[in-house]
Parts: sequence; C-alpha cells; structure tokens
Amino acid sequence: MVKLASNLKLFMVYVGGHTPTSNLEVHDMRFVVGETIEDCYKELQKQWWGDPDTLHLDCWGAIEQVDGYDVSLSTKPYSTEKNLFFVNFGGYNPEQFDELHKNILIVAPNEAQAKGKAKEDVMHWQVPHKDTLFDIEKALCLNEQLEKEGLYIHLEKSDTIKEFAFTCTYKPISAKALAKRKQ
Repeated sequence: MVKLASNLKLFMVYVGGHTPTSNLEVHDMRFVVGETIEDCYKELQKQWWGDPDTLHLDCWGAIEQVDGYDVSLSTKPYSTEKNLFFVNFGGYNPEQFDELHKNILIVAPNEAQAKGKAKEDVMHWQVPHKDTLFDIEKALCLNEQLEKEGLYIHLEKSDTIKEFAFTCTYKPISAKALAKRKQ
C-alpha cells in the first residue's frame, strides 16, 4: 500500500458556530487532512464562514476504514472502480421539533450506487424527510475533493473490520480559544 511519508489522515469533522444572522448555532461537515486533528485547525478556521470566535468541533474522527476497505492517502494516483462517498440524509421524528441527519461513509463505484447503499442504512427512521421518501441531501465523492488538492484516496480490501472511531465533545478551535489554551 502506498502512503505518504508523513502518514496523513483524512478527517471527517462536524463543526459548529454562529453566523451574524443566525438565532441558533449552525453546523457543517468538513473533510480535512492532517496527521492529527490539531493539524487541521488552521484549515478549518479558513473554511469557516461564520463568526470566527464561535468556531468549535462537535465530532471528529480519522477515516481509516469504510465498508471493509482500508483508507489511505497518497500523492500518487490510484486506479480503481471504487470511490469513497459521504452521504447525508435528512429525516424527521414526530416527537422532535427539528430535522434529523444521518451521515454515512460508503465505498461504491458511483454516486447512484452510493446513494442506494446508503438508503438501506436509514430504513429504520420513523418518518422520512418528505413525500414518504428518505431525502438524500448531499452525496459527495471524497476522491474528487482530495484530487483537487493533489491527494489520492487509496482503498485496499481488508481481512479485518475496523469500526469508525470518533470523538463527540465540544472543543473550541477559534484563534482566540487556541491562544487562551497556550497560556
């Protein structure tokens, strides 16, 4: 398996904060590359469109394996029919006054197959998003996103299964918060 010498990892990060006109905190899913999550803070700060002083992480994890495929990054192109997709679903629970989201990572040859595999995973929801159908709000090919940065996702079938390990906690990463932590 070809890897970068510096062992870069692809992180999936759920960021939050406020915008000048929002009444509530807003969130987004971001994908960044670094050896550690801390290496990604500056890039996440650059990507944030809201009030920079409110930027924080809610969840994050290194994407190491998806659907039985080990995930690594390289500067060398990789020829395969498989791609890594992020699929975001929206749905409702009649007992909650908000929209629910399910975020799924899928290995598939194309977007249509990624969406089909992802739909199988959300059939347990009580009330679909609209028109009695589950609504895929976004399907993002991560291979295409990273290729813009000169990085390539390598997917290698693995004999062992590794669950996605992630952390969910409030972690401020604004420039002010990081400076305060260093004091």
